[in-house]
Amino acid sequence: MNSSASGPATLSGWKRWILLFLVLVLLLAAFLVNAHRFLAVTSRVAHADILVVEGWSADVVGHAAVKEFRQGNYQHLLISSLSGDVGPGEKPKDGTKTSVSDYMISLGIPEDRIMECIAPMTDNHRSATMARGVRDALRRGDIKSKGVNVMAPATHARKTWLVHRRALLPETPVGIIAVLPGVYDPARWWMDRQATKWVLKNYVGLFHEWITGL
Repeated sequence: MNSSASGPATLSGWKRWILLFLVLVLLLAAFLVNAHRFLAVTSRVAHADILVVEGWSADVVGHAAVKEFRQGNYQHLLISSLSGDVGPGEKPKDGTKTSVSDYMISLGIPEDRIMECIAPMTDNHRSATMARGVRDALRRGDIKSKGVNVMAPATHARKTWLVHRRALLPETPVGIIAVLPGVYDPARWWMDRQATKWVLKNYVGLFHEWITGL
């Protein structure tokens, strides 16, 4: 009697474990399919007249920014950075003009359309600090923008958008443009070691910014 009574309960327990396992598999599959897409978001402000590039971004973002600037109706290209940072090629700043500015000029952006937004150096919330540097530069220049689009490396785009929206809304609409590095397949990012590192690192950074950012 005891043996037959315990049988159905044991079977029910196994069913629960199998169901839990299947749920975890489905969640993992959903994460793999959508994780990169969620981070590498693109949502432009159609009428934006200012384009922003973070100075630490790789050359591929710089090239994409030049193309975007030429194709859009942008009046200014803002380069945000922290004092003491270095840009592409690891060339130090001279305190007035960053190496990123020189790089953009060399790619054909008129010098008078480029604005530097250099924020104080910090070890915490660096992206948020640079976003506030953009906001402060616009206020100092008394620039009333119709909208700002920010360009960012693919997996960093969601966080970049978050901090710039916090800094610029509601005064200025903010869009984001994710730039793919072109060295891995975004649909199979988990097959590439560097892409996996970028995705996991930027999820940690995004959640940290959501929780502790200003």
